[in-house]
Amino acid sequence: MRPAALVYFLVIESAVAAAAIWLLGTLGSVSNADWLRFGAVMFAITVHLMIVRRAEESRRNESAGPHIDLTSVWTFAAAIALPGALAVLATIWMRILIQPIARRQPYRFVFSTASILGGTMLAWAVVHLSGLSLLATGRIPADLGLVLVLIVAAVVNWGAQGMNIAIALKIVTPHTRIQEFVGSRADNMLELSTLGAGAMLGMLMTTHWVGPLLLVFPVILVNSLLYHAAERRAHLERLLREQEQLQARLAEDAHTDYRTGLLNTNGLAEYAGRLTERCRHDGQPVTVLAIDLDHFKRINDTWGHPAGNAVLAEVGRILREKLRPGDVAGRDGGEEFVVVLADTGLAQGTAIAERVREAIGEMSVITTDKHRNTVTLRGRNLPLTADGPEVRAISASIGVAVLPDNGDCLMDAQHCADAALYAAKENGRNQVRVAAGEVRVLPAPRVDEPREEPVGESVGRGAGVTRSA
Repeated sequence: MRPAALVYFLVIESAVAAAAIWLLGTLGSVSNADWLRFGAVMFAITVHLMIVRRAEESRRNESAGPHIDLTSVWTFAAAIALPGALAVLATIWMRILIQPIARRQPYRFVFSTASILGGTMLAWAVVHLSGLSLLATGRIPADLGLVLVLIVAAVVNWGAQGMNIAIALKIVTPHTRIQEFVGSRADNMLELSTLGAGAMLGMLMTTHWVGPLLLVFPVILVNSLLYHAAERRAHLERLLREQEQLQARLAEDAHTDYRTGLLNTNGLAEYAGRLTERCRHDGQPVTVLAIDLDHFKRINDTWGHPAGNAVLAEVGRILREKLRPGDVAGRDGGEEFVVVLADTGLAQGTAIAERVREAIGEMSVITTDKHRNTVTLRGRNLPLTADGPEVRAISASIGVAVLPDNGDCLMDAQHCADAALYAAKENGRNQVRVAAGEVRVLPAPRVDEPREEPVGESVGRGAGVTRSA
């Protein structure tokens, strides 16, 4: 606990304890009629809290902020109709009965008790120090003055308790707004209504001691209605949360490729288009990568579609790991992937493409063949093993295009990246090519990769980065 909170707690508790002890010293002057009223209030409090215990526990568990119950009807009535000493005893008895329901830490419970007891004693002081008679006098100004006094007493009782608790919680958790500790509008309206019922009960008790016995069952009924209303509200809130989660899941499924975990064609068009438009508005470049797995049909034909699916899933994992949080990656059908890199120029985009190509070429995917035998498919960039060269079946060709150099929109950049991808396919595969510019020096080709004759312009013969006009 913060030292400031501890000091505040001790000051409030000490002041309330001193006032309560002083009032308890007047017990000797209490009349028999007051003891009879006190007995009726104690009986009503006991019956009320014993019957609504389970419902009140549930309401407290559902309450996000300060909990508002109906016990103020008894404590405020006691402050109006009873001597100060008996009002203190009635409040303490109410808190003793409510402690098993509240189940708060001892220091919090003691401070809350001090706040409630302090509010009750302040209300008692407002009513009894006003000098007005609690009985009807027939004089309109005096009777209306009593109504005003009761209103002031109710506001003092409500404000003293609420603000005291709010200030204490603000000291304990300073970063939280004080409005969150005061309670909702509905809670405070319920508290003021309860105080109004307590004022009527207090006036009734001045004329007949059976007032609490008449009101106890209506209060229990209201408590039960509040409990069922809270249950229905909680049920509706759970249904709304489940519906929101279902809608979010459906929206995610509608934009996600279930095999790779990347965006599907619809999701790619939406999110990549949004990212491209943002970068265009900010004047930042966007790099588009068109990725295609080399000889992917051979994997499906040789080992079966489960093996191909395992390779696709592993490529999806690599793309998620290699890309930044703001980038967009999706599967554009079959073995083709599209990556859109935000705020990325050609040099950085080409370097990212090369890292992706190398990672795909160094993959090892444990899967099964057509006969359900375990087989490990390897990237073409890995060295030969005893399993033979045929398991080195995984590599990718990548085309790179940049906006605004290669068009004015995402579709233009995709077309340019696809053209560069086709050039990479035609010139040996397992390489990165950009959409325009001069040829770069390439690393030596892999000896086990089948060499296809280029169609059109001749470029370097190995895996690496080239430019395609």
